[in-house]
Amino acid sequence: MKQIIESIKYYNGTFPKDQLQQIIERKDEAIPFLIEIVEEVVKHPDEYEEKRIDLIYALYLLSQFRVKELFPLLVKILHLPDDKLDLILGDVLTEGTSRMLASVYNGDIQMLQQLIENKELDEFARGQGLSALVILALNGQIERERIVKYLESLLTEKLSDEHYYFNAHIINCCTDLYPQETYDSIKRVYAKGSVDTMVIGLKDVERVLQSTKEETLNQSRNNPYFQFIEDSIAEMEWWACFDKNGEKEQLLWEKELAKSTYHLESSHQPVKVDKIGRNDPCPCGSGLKYKKCCGK
Repeated sequence: MKQIIESIKYYNGTFPKDQLQQIIERKDEAIPFLIEIVEEVVKHPDEYEEKRIDLIYALYLLSQFRVKELFPLLVKILHLPDDKLDLILGDVLTEGTSRMLASVYNGDIQMLQQLIENKELDEFARGQGLSALVILALNGQIERERIVKYLESLLTEKLSDEHYYFNAHIINCCTDLYPQETYDSIKRVYAKGSVDTMVIGLKDVERVLQSTKEETLNQSRNNPYFQFIEDSIAEMEWWACFDKNGEKEQLLWEKELAKSTYHLESSHQPVKVDKIGRNDPCPCGSGLKYKKCCGK
């Protein structure tokens, strides 16, 4: 097993499907090695090499295996400075981390809340804690009402007026769980000008309210971004960074289109998909910046 783990340590442009399948088939034997990879990064983040990719494999696999020991380790990683997060997780930070947290949740909601409320941390990292709570609520692990009440507290007594993007993320989470109970608080935050309206506007919130609660919750439950990690190979094998022939370029743009239309109401109006910047997260979900992946 140690040799298999060593063979997937560095990114070489090829997806190690056979090795990952062997790890899955021998998961009980593999779990200690995978945990060791994560623990080493937590202890020595400054020693992490840019070409390494074994941490990403370990995070997905341990999430699939529902290894709760990963939960506090992943939260510790999310407490790292943003430059370290960029090196260690890349864009997997926003593409998969919330789902990993939810998949290995150990019942310690305070650990997630401390991550969410720590204003010294990277806003994207804090947002993964928020999204994890939404996933847990949608999947019945935590009562929806409890999470809705907590989200409202973040928009009222715990609100940080200057954190416009993070406040928008909170409101997005409210809409994912249906914003009926939080609507008045949401309106007050918009009235104060404390929201990045490029992320979500008040009209977007009101549009969700035109649907029923059950319709909205069903839509959220069916959103792949709110699913537990079930199949690591299926999650990663289609990433464009592993596609030397460029055959998956169309899938990349189709995925970006699907993401852009998630909160739009049905209409005959054309959907505008913004051009991806070189430093933006690659929509293929590879965990790399676009310039280092499909934008080469």
